Amino acid sequence: MPSARAIGTGAFILIGLLLFAVALFMIGERRMLFAKKFEVYAEFSRLSGLQQGAPVRVAGMMAGEVKDIQVPPGPDSKFRVRLQIRDDLHPLVRTDSVATIQTEGLVGGMFVQVGAGTNQAPPAPAESIIGSREPYSFADLLQQASETVTKISEAVTDLKEGMDTALGQVSDTVQDADRLIKDVGADVKQITASGTKVAADTQVIVEGLRAGRGTLGKLINDDTLYLRAQHIAEQAEEIAKNVREATVEFKDLGREGKEAIATFRSEQGPIVGAAADVRQTLKLAREALENLADNTEALKRNWFFRGFFRDRGFYDLNRISPADYRQGALETKTRKALRIWLAADQLFELSTRAAEPALSPAGAATVESAMAGFLQYKPGAILIVEGYATSGFSNDQYLASKRRAQVVRDYLVQKFDLESRFVAAMPLSAEAMGRSPAGDRWDGIALTLYVEKTALRAATADGSKNR
Repeated sequence: MPSARAIGTGAFILIGLLLFAVALFMIGERRMLFAKKFEVYAEFSRLSGLQQGAPVRVAGMMAGEVKDIQVPPGPDSKFRVRLQIRDDLHPLVRTDSVATIQTEGLVGGMFVQVGAGTNQAPPAPAESIIGSREPYSFADLLQQASETVTKISEAVTDLKEGMDTALGQVSDTVQDADRLIKDVGADVKQITASGTKVAADTQVIVEGLRAGRGTLGKLINDDTLYLRAQHIAEQAEEIAKNVREATVEFKDLGREGKEAIATFRSEQGPIVGAAADVRQTLKLAREALENLADNTEALKRNWFFRGFFRDRGFYDLNRISPADYRQGALETKTRKALRIWLAADQLFELSTRAAEPALSPAGAATVESAMAGFLQYKPGAILIVEGYATSGFSNDQYLASKRRAQVVRDYLVQKFDLESRFVAAMPLSAEAMGRSPAGDRWDGIALTLYVEKTALRAATADGSKNR
């Protein structure tokens, strides 16, 4: 019996020691007492309840514990926390890793989370200091939420006061507008009546002008001034003819005749007075024609007639610049442009194509053939000869395009007896604005006829009936 009791007691003690060793091993394994470790440091301004022995996780995995917390020497310094981490996780802890103090749940214990670094950064050396981020507590969140709610409440209060003020101002504005409408109602009626009266007076004046009453009406309807200027021009031409005949007769005279003529032309002779009269007559004729041109130009811009020229789109085709033409000076809602493109090598002599262009016989035939389709819309339609040139610099292109357009324009006016005031040359250098068969540039001319849409529809209808 004593021997059996001793054996049982020994077995019990051995089993207890074995269980203790297993428990110790399990506790040590859980606390990673037997794992190889390395240590790094992180600094925080506040710990938010972090204690020594708190868990340390690397990328969310249990990695070690807080080994020590060093208290700062002053308020401006930070707590230095020594972190003990398993060595097998060392490749994840890099110099750009960041340590943060976090809470397990809302009210759980505190632990240190070490984020995994990047591949570009080297592993953090042992005993080094890694980056850190200050903890954010639930109390701070509640404080900020409280401040935010307070600011929202103040903003709503201010907005309510502003809305009340704005509504009051709108109400006052409506009342003022109502009073203003009532006050100006009578004035508006009076202005309307005055406008009606002015329109009636204007109609009377226009009818008087058409009937030839008054100074301006006589100037418009009476051809006396024009006939007088024409008569002066005929007299000047007759005087010039007489002077030429006298010059020829003078050459046939002998010595005595020339001496007599010399006496006749001397300062005391009558020729001086006649020449002075001729010069005075020519001067008066030139002044009369200039005055007539000025009066005609002023009459165009008179408020009675400028509406006609505004609707037509121009006063004088020769005064439309290329820039205004490109911007659509001749294009209106009722007018459509018909355009025919002709290349330079089909129109002009090769030797004169750049300097002084001249139409070749084949080019003249080409222009006439292109113009044949436009003759049904003349007279009244506006014909623009657009000139284009692509050789040389911009100034060379402008001059060449101007010469080409002018040559074709003069030929068309003479060939088809067109009204020159409705035919113009327009130099456009090389820019065709994407309209030509070649795109944005063209070398040659384009015949562009601006036709009223009513005339175009009428011509189309007539063509359909003839077919």
